[in-house]
Amino acid sequence: MATAFDTFNQYASEAFEGQIQDHSMDDEITYVVENAPVPFGRALIQGVADKGGRLPAAAAAFIIGVSVRQSIAVGGGYLTGDGNANGNVVGSRPVGQESTALAYGRIWVKTLGGSTPNQQVYIVPNTGEFTNAATAGNLLWPGATFKRTATAGGMTVIQVRGQALATLVA
Repeated sequence: MATAFDTFNQYASEAFEGQIQDHSMDDEITYVVENAPVPFGRALIQGVADKGGRLPAAAAAFIIGVSVRQSIAVGGGYLTGDGNANGNVVGSRPVGQESTALAYGRIWVKTLGGSTPNQQVYIVPNTGEFTNAATAGNLLWPGATFKRTATAGGMTVIQVRGQALATLVA
């Protein structure tokens, strides 16, 4: 019989944005996307509604967690790449959709500026992306740290230690 795959990981990626690294100590919450689609692996702030979540603006805000990638969802066409026909952004959750955020634990994210273990995590306003740069206008997330070394634009793990008030870097 012929060999179908000569290696089992030849098509596998190490990680995807919003993929939980370890479920042993995580705390996941549900939220409803409020004002704009939320990509996977992005910081979320408390929305207007009690269970609302949105990407952070350029001001101090209460961070509720990181948007989690889910492989199956109701109406999940936008996960497979055919979502633009109904207005959804591929690789994100649309407005009004209930979704999951990681409030405590470890999750894979893309870092804009690279990372080294135990470095402080900063959030880029409006996009919710993560960086190690204490640049004016970024949001400092107290208690969140990078756990792996990564180059700029690379995948890394952040340790989220609960919800917290993020402060604007001056």
